[in-house]
Amino acid sequence: MVHKYPKDLVAELLRLWDQQRLAGRTLDGCRKLPEFAVLEELISTCYQVSQLREEARGLRFRVLLCAPEEIESDGSGEAMGLFSIRLNETRPYNEYELLRLAPAIDYNNSLIGVSCQQGEGLRIWGLIHSGSRWMQLIHGGSKQAAPLPPALGVYVVGSGRLLVCRGLEILAQLSGGQIITPTVSVFQSGWIAERFSQGQRELTALHRRTAVERRRGWCRIDPAFVPILYLEFFKHVISTVRRTGHGGTIISFPLGMADMLRHDNPFIDLKYRFTAGAARGQLSRIVLRIMAVLAETCGRRYGPDYLAGWSDYVAMQGGELAQLDERVFKYARFLARLTGVDGAVVSTELEVLGFGGIIQGTMERGAAVARALDPEAGQCEVERVESVGTRHRSLYYLCSKAPEVLGIVVSQDAKSRLVTWKGNMVTCWDLIPIDFA
Repeated sequence: MVHKYPKDLVAELLRLWDQQRLAGRTLDGCRKLPEFAVLEELISTCYQVSQLREEARGLRFRVLLCAPEEIESDGSGEAMGLFSIRLNETRPYNEYELLRLAPAIDYNNSLIGVSCQQGEGLRIWGLIHSGSRWMQLIHGGSKQAAPLPPALGVYVVGSGRLLVCRGLEILAQLSGGQIITPTVSVFQSGWIAERFSQGQRELTALHRRTAVERRRGWCRIDPAFVPILYLEFFKHVISTVRRTGHGGTIISFPLGMADMLRHDNPFIDLKYRFTAGAARGQLSRIVLRIMAVLAETCGRRYGPDYLAGWSDYVAMQGGELAQLDERVFKYARFLARLTGVDGAVVSTELEVLGFGGIIQGTMERGAAVARALDPEAGQCEVERVESVGTRHRSLYYLCSKAPEVLGIVVSQDAKSRLVTWKGNMVTCWDLIPIDFA
Protein backbone atom coordinates (compact mmCIF):
# COMPACT_ATOMS: atom_id res chain seq x y z
CA MET A 1 0.00 0.00 0.00
CA VAL A 2 1.31 3.47 -0.90
CA HIS A 3 0.89 5.74 2.11
CA LYS A 4 -0.66 9.19 1.90
CA TYR A 5 0.69 12.33 3.54
CA PRO A 6 -0.38 15.99 4.03
CA LYS A 7 0.48 16.96 0.44
CA ASP A 8 -1.86 14.21 -0.81
CA LEU A 9 -4.58 15.43 1.56
CA VAL A 10 -4.23 18.96 0.17
CA ALA A 11 -4.67 17.66 -3.39
CA GLU A 12 -7.78 15.71 -2.37
CA LEU A 13 -9.14 18.72 -0.48
CA LEU A 14 -8.80 20.95 -3.55
CA ARG A 15 -10.53 18.35 -5.70
CA LEU A 16 -13.45 18.02 -3.28
CA TRP A 17 -13.75 21.79 -2.82
CA ASP A 18 -13.84 22.38 -6.58
CA GLN A 19 -16.39 19.57 -6.94
CA GLN A 20 -18.74 21.45 -4.61
CA ARG A 21 -18.25 24.70 -6.56
CA LEU A 22 -19.08 22.95 -9.83
CA ALA A 23 -22.14 21.38 -8.16
CA GLY A 24 -23.65 24.86 -7.85
CA ARG A 25 -23.02 25.79 -4.21
CA THR A 26 -23.44 29.48 -3.40
CA LEU A 27 -20.38 31.68 -3.66
CA ASP A 28 -20.30 32.11 0.12
CA GLY A 29 -20.50 28.36 0.63
CA CYS A 30 -17.74 27.70 -1.89
CA ARG A 31 -15.24 30.40 -1.08
CA LYS A 32 -11.90 30.16 -2.83
CA LEU A 33 -9.14 28.41 -0.91
CA PRO A 34 -5.63 29.82 -0.55
CA GLU A 35 -2.93 28.61 -2.89
CA PHE A 36 -1.52 25.09 -2.59
CA ALA A 37 1.61 26.12 -0.65
CA VAL A 38 -0.44 27.88 2.03
CA LEU A 39 -2.78 24.91 2.43
CA GLU A 40 0.18 22.56 2.65
CA GLU A 41 1.71 24.70 5.40
CA LEU A 42 -1.61 24.78 7.27
CA ILE A 43 -2.17 21.03 7.12
CA SER A 44 1.44 19.87 7.36
CA THR A 45 1.99 21.90 10.53
CA CYS A 46 -1.05 20.25 12.13
CA TYR A 47 0.25 16.86 11.01
CA GLN A 48 3.64 17.45 12.63
CA VAL A 49 2.10 18.66 15.90
CA SER A 50 -0.22 15.64 15.98
CA GLN A 51 2.85 13.45 16.53
CA LEU A 52 4.26 15.54 19.38
CA ARG A 53 3.45 15.35 23.07
CA GLU A 54 3.15 18.13 25.62
CA GLU A 55 4.15 17.02 29.14
CA ALA A 56 3.38 13.40 28.18
CA ARG A 57 -0.06 14.41 26.86
CA GLY A 58 -1.22 13.60 23.35
CA LEU A 59 -2.64 16.60 21.51
CA ARG A 60 -6.10 16.97 19.97
CA PHE A 61 -7.19 20.34 18.63
CA ARG A 62 -9.13 22.07 15.85
CA VAL A 63 -8.06 24.93 13.59
CA LEU A 64 -10.44 27.10 11.55
CA LEU A 65 -9.10 29.21 8.66
CA CYS A 66 -11.21 32.35 8.74
CA ALA A 67 -11.10 36.03 9.59
CA PRO A 68 -12.27 37.05 13.10
CA GLU A 69 -15.22 39.02 11.68
CA GLU A 70 -16.59 35.90 9.98
CA ILE A 71 -17.60 34.44 13.34
CA GLU A 72 -21.16 35.53 14.15
CA SER A 73 -21.13 37.75 11.06
CA ASP A 74 -24.84 37.06 10.54
CA GLY A 75 -25.69 36.82 14.23
CA SER A 76 -27.11 33.28 13.85
CA GLY A 77 -24.54 31.63 16.06
CA GLU A 78 -24.56 33.91 19.08
CA ALA A 79 -27.83 32.55 20.43
CA MET A 80 -26.34 29.04 20.29
CA GLY A 81 -23.16 29.98 22.15
CA LEU A 82 -20.83 30.63 19.20
CA PHE A 83 -18.34 33.38 19.99
CA SER A 84 -14.69 34.31 19.47
CA ILE A 85 -12.02 36.00 21.59
CA ARG A 86 -9.21 37.79 19.81
CA LEU A 87 -5.63 38.03 21.00
CA ASN A 88 -4.33 41.58 21.32
CA GLU A 89 -1.52 40.58 18.95
CA THR A 90 -1.60 37.81 16.36
CA ARG A 91 0.85 34.95 16.83
CA PRO A 92 2.90 33.09 14.22
CA TYR A 93 1.36 29.88 12.94
CA ASN A 94 3.95 27.17 13.63
CA GLU A 95 4.50 23.94 15.57
CA TYR A 96 5.70 25.72 18.70
CA GLU A 97 2.63 27.97 19.02
CA LEU A 98 0.20 25.09 18.40
CA LEU A 99 2.05 22.92 20.90
CA ARG A 100 1.60 25.63 23.54
CA LEU A 101 -1.97 26.61 22.64
CA ALA A 102 -3.56 23.18 22.14
CA PRO A 103 -3.62 22.19 25.86
CA ALA A 104 -5.43 25.45 26.67
CA ILE A 105 -8.54 24.58 24.66
CA ASP A 106 -10.99 21.72 24.78
CA TYR A 107 -11.10 19.79 21.50
CA ASN A 108 -14.85 19.21 21.74
CA ASN A 109 -15.77 22.83 22.39
CA SER A 110 -13.22 25.24 20.92
CA LEU A 111 -11.07 25.99 17.87
CA ILE A 112 -7.94 27.98 17.15
CA GLY A 113 -8.68 30.85 14.76
CA VAL A 114 -6.15 31.26 11.94
CA SER A 115 -6.19 33.80 9.12
CA CYS A 116 -4.15 34.23 5.96
CA GLN A 117 -3.22 37.82 5.15
CA GLN A 118 -1.45 39.12 2.08
CA GLY A 119 2.20 39.57 2.94
CA GLU A 120 1.83 38.05 6.44
CA GLY A 121 0.97 34.45 5.66
CA LEU A 122 -0.78 32.34 8.29
CA ARG A 123 -1.31 33.94 11.70
CA ILE A 124 -3.16 32.82 14.85
CA TRP A 125 -5.65 35.52 15.81
CA GLY A 126 -7.61 34.01 18.70
CA LEU A 127 -9.96 31.30 19.97
CA ILE A 128 -13.46 30.29 18.86
CA HIS A 129 -16.02 28.62 21.13
CA SER A 130 -18.38 26.37 19.18
CA GLY A 131 -19.88 24.05 21.79
CA SER A 132 -19.74 20.27 21.54
CA ARG A 133 -22.85 19.44 19.50
CA TRP A 134 -20.80 19.21 16.29
CA MET A 135 -19.52 15.88 17.68
CA GLN A 136 -22.87 14.35 16.69
CA LEU A 137 -21.56 14.26 13.12
CA ILE A 138 -19.28 11.48 14.32
CA HIS A 139 -20.96 9.98 17.37
CA GLY A 140 -24.58 10.28 16.29
CA GLY A 141 -27.28 12.63 17.50
CA SER A 142 -29.97 15.09 16.46
CA LYS A 143 -29.27 18.33 18.34
CA GLN A 144 -28.59 21.52 16.37
CA ALA A 145 -24.94 22.53 16.45
CA ALA A 146 -23.76 26.12 16.50
CA PRO A 147 -23.31 27.11 12.84
CA LEU A 148 -19.71 27.70 11.74
CA PRO A 149 -18.87 29.77 8.66
CA PRO A 150 -18.24 27.57 5.58
CA ALA A 151 -14.49 27.94 6.07
CA LEU A 152 -11.75 25.32 6.03
CA GLY A 153 -11.28 23.46 9.31
CA VAL A 154 -8.41 21.10 10.14
CA TYR A 155 -9.02 18.80 13.09
CA VAL A 156 -6.20 16.86 14.74
CA VAL A 157 -7.87 13.67 15.95
CA GLY A 158 -4.74 11.76 16.99
CA SER A 159 -1.22 10.96 15.94
CA GLY A 160 -1.09 11.28 12.14
CA ARG A 161 -4.89 11.52 11.96
CA LEU A 162 -6.46 14.66 10.49
CA LEU A 163 -9.98 15.64 9.45
CA VAL A 164 -10.57 18.45 6.95
CA CYS A 165 -13.98 20.14 6.94
CA ARG A 166 -15.97 22.97 5.42
CA GLY A 167 -17.69 24.48 8.40
CA LEU A 168 -19.56 21.54 9.96
CA GLU A 169 -19.28 19.38 6.84
CA ILE A 170 -16.62 16.65 6.94
CA LEU A 171 -14.81 16.40 3.60
CA ALA A 172 -12.01 13.88 4.16
CA GLN A 173 -9.78 12.23 6.72
CA LEU A 174 -6.14 11.22 6.68
CA SER A 175 -5.76 8.16 8.91
CA GLY A 176 -3.23 5.34 8.88
CA GLY A 177 -1.68 6.65 5.68
CA GLN A 178 -5.03 6.53 3.85
CA ILE A 179 -7.38 9.28 2.73
CA ILE A 180 -11.05 8.49 3.26
CA THR A 181 -14.09 10.55 2.30
CA PRO A 182 -17.71 10.17 3.51
CA THR A 183 -18.69 8.95 0.04
CA VAL A 184 -17.05 5.60 0.84
CA SER A 185 -19.34 5.02 3.82
CA VAL A 186 -20.99 1.62 3.57
CA PHE A 187 -24.03 3.04 5.37
CA GLN A 188 -24.83 5.00 2.21
CA SER A 189 -24.95 1.84 0.08
CA GLY A 190 -27.98 0.48 -1.71
CA TRP A 191 -27.56 -3.02 -0.30
CA ILE A 192 -27.68 -1.72 3.29
CA ALA A 193 -30.96 0.05 2.51
CA GLU A 194 -32.34 -3.17 1.04
CA ARG A 195 -31.06 -5.25 3.98
CA PHE A 196 -33.10 -3.21 6.48
CA SER A 197 -36.05 -2.45 4.24
CA GLN A 198 -38.38 -5.11 5.69
CA GLY A 199 -38.23 -3.71 9.21
CA GLN A 200 -38.65 -0.17 7.97
CA ARG A 201 -41.67 -1.18 5.88
CA GLU A 202 -43.25 -2.73 8.97
CA LEU A 203 -42.67 0.46 10.97
CA THR A 204 -44.14 2.57 8.18
CA ALA A 205 -47.21 0.32 7.95
CA LEU A 206 -47.74 0.51 11.72
CA HIS A 207 -47.41 4.28 11.64
CA ARG A 208 -49.95 4.64 8.84
CA ARG A 209 -52.38 2.41 10.70
CA THR A 210 -52.00 4.57 13.80
CA ALA A 211 -52.54 7.74 11.76
CA VAL A 212 -55.82 6.37 10.38
CA GLU A 213 -57.01 5.22 13.82
CA ARG A 214 -56.14 8.44 15.64
CA ARG A 215 -57.29 11.33 13.51
CA ARG A 216 -57.01 12.99 10.16
CA GLY A 217 -54.71 15.94 9.62
CA TRP A 218 -51.41 14.20 10.25
CA CYS A 219 -48.86 14.98 7.55
CA ARG A 220 -46.72 12.44 5.72
CA ILE A 221 -43.32 11.24 6.95
CA ASP A 222 -40.38 11.26 4.55
CA PRO A 223 -39.35 7.64 3.77
CA ALA A 224 -35.73 8.68 4.45
CA PHE A 225 -36.50 9.71 8.04
CA VAL A 226 -36.38 6.29 9.70
CA PRO A 227 -33.12 5.21 7.97
CA ILE A 228 -31.44 8.47 9.04
CA LEU A 229 -32.60 8.06 12.65
CA TYR A 230 -31.40 4.44 12.74
CA LEU A 231 -28.04 5.50 11.28
CA GLU A 232 -27.59 8.09 14.04
CA PHE A 233 -28.59 5.45 16.59
CA PHE A 234 -26.01 2.93 15.36
CA LYS A 235 -23.30 5.58 15.09
CA HIS A 236 -23.91 6.28 18.78
CA VAL A 237 -23.85 2.57 19.67
CA ILE A 238 -20.57 1.94 17.88
CA SER A 239 -18.93 5.11 19.16
CA THR A 240 -19.89 4.14 22.71
CA VAL A 241 -18.42 0.66 22.28
CA ARG A 242 -15.22 2.11 20.85
CA ARG A 243 -14.79 4.44 23.82
CA THR A 244 -15.07 1.63 26.37
CA GLY A 245 -11.73 0.17 25.25
CA HIS A 246 -13.19 -3.34 25.60
CA GLY A 247 -14.44 -3.99 22.08
CA GLY A 248 -17.51 -5.99 21.21
CA THR A 249 -19.72 -7.53 18.54
CA ILE A 250 -23.27 -6.67 17.50
CA ILE A 251 -25.06 -9.10 15.20
CA SER A 252 -28.26 -8.45 13.24
CA PHE A 253 -30.29 -11.42 12.01
CA PRO A 254 -33.17 -11.04 9.53
CA LEU A 255 -36.65 -10.81 11.03
CA GLY A 256 -37.54 -14.32 9.86
CA MET A 257 -34.79 -15.90 11.96
CA ALA A 258 -35.92 -14.48 15.32
CA ASP A 259 -37.96 -17.57 16.33
CA MET A 260 -35.07 -19.89 15.55
CA LEU A 261 -32.70 -17.89 17.75
CA ARG A 262 -34.97 -18.25 20.78
CA HIS A 263 -33.94 -21.92 20.97
CA ASP A 264 -30.80 -23.98 20.48
CA ASN A 265 -29.52 -23.45 16.95
CA PRO A 266 -26.40 -24.24 14.89
CA PHE A 267 -25.24 -20.63 14.70
CA ILE A 268 -24.97 -19.02 18.11
CA ASP A 269 -25.34 -19.98 21.78
CA LEU A 270 -27.13 -17.05 23.39
CA LYS A 271 -26.32 -17.06 27.10
CA TYR A 272 -28.56 -14.17 28.18
CA ARG A 273 -31.88 -14.19 26.33
CA PHE A 274 -34.55 -11.55 26.79
CA THR A 275 -38.16 -12.62 27.16
CA ALA A 276 -40.52 -11.73 24.35
CA GLY A 277 -42.45 -8.54 24.93
CA ALA A 278 -42.67 -4.84 24.33
CA ALA A 279 -39.42 -3.99 26.15
CA ARG A 280 -37.39 -6.10 23.73
CA GLY A 281 -38.65 -3.97 20.85
CA GLN A 282 -38.35 -0.69 22.75
CA LEU A 283 -36.45 1.13 19.99
CA SER A 284 -39.20 0.43 17.47
CA ARG A 285 -41.83 1.68 19.90
CA ILE A 286 -39.89 4.91 20.49
CA VAL A 287 -39.41 5.46 16.75
CA LEU A 288 -43.13 4.90 16.10
CA ARG A 289 -44.00 7.48 18.76
CA ILE A 290 -41.51 9.94 17.25
CA MET A 291 -43.13 9.48 13.84
CA ALA A 292 -46.58 10.07 15.34
CA VAL A 293 -45.59 13.26 17.20
CA LEU A 294 -43.72 14.57 14.16
CA ALA A 295 -46.65 13.85 11.80
CA GLU A 296 -49.16 15.43 14.18
CA THR A 297 -47.06 18.54 14.90
CA CYS A 298 -46.06 19.23 11.29
CA GLY A 299 -49.57 18.43 10.08
CA ARG A 300 -50.97 21.01 12.47
CA ARG A 301 -48.39 23.61 11.37
CA TYR A 302 -48.11 22.99 7.64
CA GLY A 303 -51.10 20.88 6.65
CA PRO A 304 -51.63 17.20 5.76
CA ASP A 305 -49.79 17.43 2.43
CA TYR A 306 -46.52 18.39 4.11
CA LEU A 307 -43.64 15.88 4.03
CA ALA A 308 -41.94 15.91 7.44
CA GLY A 309 -38.31 14.79 7.53
CA TRP A 310 -35.07 14.85 9.46
CA SER A 311 -34.62 18.64 9.33
CA ASP A 312 -38.05 19.10 10.95
CA TYR A 313 -37.15 16.62 13.68
CA VAL A 314 -33.90 18.46 14.45
CA ALA A 315 -35.63 21.85 14.47
CA MET A 316 -38.44 20.70 16.80
CA GLN A 317 -36.31 19.41 19.66
CA GLY A 318 -38.62 20.46 22.46
CA GLY A 319 -41.32 18.95 24.65
CA GLU A 320 -42.15 15.32 23.97
CA LEU A 321 -39.85 15.07 20.94
CA ALA A 322 -36.86 16.05 23.09
CA GLN A 323 -37.77 13.38 25.64
CA LEU A 324 -38.19 10.75 22.92
CA ASP A 325 -34.87 11.74 21.33
CA GLU A 326 -33.13 11.35 24.68
CA ARG A 327 -34.67 7.88 25.05
CA VAL A 328 -33.31 6.84 21.63
CA PHE A 329 -29.73 7.64 22.56
CA LYS A 330 -30.05 6.34 26.12
CA TYR A 331 -31.13 3.06 24.56
CA ALA A 332 -28.12 3.20 22.23
CA ARG A 333 -25.80 3.47 25.24
CA PHE A 334 -27.67 0.65 27.00
CA LEU A 335 -27.19 -1.59 23.97
CA ALA A 336 -23.51 -0.66 23.72
CA ARG A 337 -22.88 -1.56 27.35
CA LEU A 338 -24.19 -5.09 26.75
CA THR A 339 -21.06 -5.72 24.68
CA GLY A 340 -19.03 -5.48 27.90
CA VAL A 341 -19.90 -9.14 28.53
CA ASP A 342 -17.91 -11.64 26.48
CA GLY A 343 -19.93 -12.66 23.45
CA ALA A 344 -22.10 -10.84 20.94
CA VAL A 345 -25.24 -8.75 21.31
CA VAL A 346 -27.87 -10.36 19.06
CA SER A 347 -30.75 -8.48 17.45
CA THR A 348 -33.07 -8.27 14.49
CA GLU A 349 -34.11 -5.09 12.70
CA LEU A 350 -36.85 -4.44 15.26
CA GLU A 351 -35.76 -5.92 18.59
CA VAL A 352 -32.81 -7.01 20.70
CA LEU A 353 -32.92 -10.74 21.50
CA GLY A 354 -30.10 -11.08 24.02
CA PHE A 355 -26.38 -10.83 24.65
CA GLY A 356 -23.39 -12.94 25.57
CA GLY A 357 -23.81 -14.86 22.31
CA ILE A 358 -21.04 -17.34 21.55
CA ILE A 359 -20.69 -18.18 17.86
CA GLN A 360 -20.49 -21.91 17.19
CA GLY A 361 -17.19 -21.98 15.30
CA THR A 362 -14.37 -19.82 14.02
CA MET A 363 -12.77 -19.22 10.65
CA GLU A 364 -9.42 -20.93 10.21
CA ARG A 365 -6.32 -18.74 10.10
CA GLY A 366 -5.50 -19.74 6.55
CA ALA A 367 -8.86 -18.56 5.19
CA ALA A 368 -9.48 -15.23 3.47
CA VAL A 369 -12.14 -12.52 3.34
CA ALA A 370 -12.75 -9.62 0.97
CA ARG A 371 -12.07 -6.10 2.23
CA ALA A 372 -14.35 -3.77 0.31
CA LEU A 373 -12.92 -0.53 -1.07
CA ASP A 374 -16.28 1.08 -1.88
CA PRO A 375 -19.81 0.98 -0.41
CA GLU A 376 -21.18 -1.58 -2.87
CA ALA A 377 -18.06 -3.83 -2.75
CA GLY A 378 -17.48 -3.28 -6.45
CA GLN A 379 -13.76 -3.23 -5.69
CA CYS A 380 -12.24 -5.48 -3.05
CA GLU A 381 -8.90 -6.71 -1.77
CA VAL A 382 -8.47 -10.30 -0.60
CA GLU A 383 -7.25 -10.37 2.98
CA ARG A 384 -6.00 -13.30 5.03
CA VAL A 385 -7.44 -13.61 8.53
CA GLU A 386 -4.12 -14.14 10.34
CA SER A 387 -3.98 -10.47 11.30
CA VAL A 388 -7.26 -10.44 13.25
CA GLY A 389 -8.30 -11.94 16.57
CA THR A 390 -10.88 -14.48 17.68
CA ARG A 391 -13.73 -11.96 17.78
CA HIS A 392 -13.28 -11.13 14.08
CA ARG A 393 -12.72 -14.72 12.96
CA SER A 394 -15.86 -15.90 14.76
CA LEU A 395 -17.98 -13.27 13.04
CA TYR A 396 -16.41 -14.15 9.68
CA TYR A 397 -17.33 -17.80 10.32
CA LEU A 398 -20.94 -16.94 11.21
CA CYS A 399 -21.36 -14.85 8.05
CA SER A 400 -19.98 -17.71 5.96
CA LYS A 401 -22.56 -20.12 7.42
CA ALA A 402 -25.50 -17.68 7.56
CA PRO A 403 -25.17 -15.26 4.59
CA GLU A 404 -28.19 -13.22 5.73
CA VAL A 405 -26.39 -12.12 8.90
CA LEU A 406 -24.84 -8.67 9.25
CA GLY A 407 -22.40 -7.94 12.06
CA ILE A 408 -20.33 -5.07 13.42
CA VAL A 409 -17.17 -5.93 15.32
CA VAL A 410 -15.13 -3.45 17.36
CA SER A 411 -11.66 -4.51 18.47
CA GLN A 412 -9.95 -3.41 21.69
CA ASP A 413 -7.90 -0.84 19.78
CA ALA A 414 -11.24 0.72 18.66
CA LYS A 415 -11.01 -0.33 15.02
CA SER A 416 -14.42 -1.22 13.66
CA ARG A 417 -15.66 -3.39 10.81
CA LEU A 418 -19.01 -4.23 9.28
CA VAL A 419 -19.14 -7.83 8.05
CA THR A 420 -21.58 -9.81 5.90
CA TRP A 421 -21.66 -12.25 2.97
CA LYS A 422 -21.63 -10.43 -0.35
CA GLY A 423 -21.02 -11.82 -3.81
CA ASN A 424 -19.32 -15.13 -3.22
CA MET A 425 -17.40 -14.61 0.01
CA VAL A 426 -17.38 -12.97 3.43
CA THR A 427 -16.87 -9.23 2.91
CA CYS A 428 -15.94 -6.52 5.39
CA TRP A 429 -15.86 -2.71 5.41
CA ASP A 430 -13.58 -0.68 7.67
CA LEU A 431 -15.51 1.80 9.82
CA ILE A 432 -12.47 3.34 11.48
CA PRO A 433 -12.43 6.74 9.84
CA ILE A 434 -15.13 9.33 9.36
CA ASP A 435 -18.09 7.23 10.44
CA PHE A 436 -17.02 6.75 14.03
CA ALA A 437 -13.67 8.48 14.60
